[in-house]
Amino acid sequence: MPAPSTAVFRRFHEAWTSGDIPGVLSLADPEIVARPLHGLLFTRPEFRGHDGIVDWYHQMTDPWDRFEALVEDVEETATGARGLLHVVGYRDDEPFDARVGVVCEIRDGRIATLTARNVGDVEKEMRGG
Repeated sequence: MPAPSTAVFRRFHEAWTSGDIPGVLSLADPEIVARPLHGLLFTRPEFRGHDGIVDWYHQMTDPWDRFEALVEDVEETATGARGLLHVVGYRDDEPFDARVGVVCEIRDGRIATLTARNVGDVEKEMRGG
């Protein structure tokens, strides 16, 4: 039986933060499609498959000495999970941070789609507004 969607969401971001690429990929469907919020910061607006996730990981984390994707809140949805992340990149111990909303479609215990969205919109949806 697959893990609850909220557990998959949390474990994916914990693995991302710790640099555990095999752990990230074990929680990602081989055909995953990830769409970052700030596409202009990356080489493309979406990343597909495990190779795409590895590429996205490096584009997001390599510019920093340390990078964290911390789950602030997460809830189940009809098709997976949605949550709020606090992402923090550290350079010379100086933090640069942002909050991001994330919506995931999860099938068979693996993330099939991951779409980053405006944190305020996702927060409002989670609060029933």
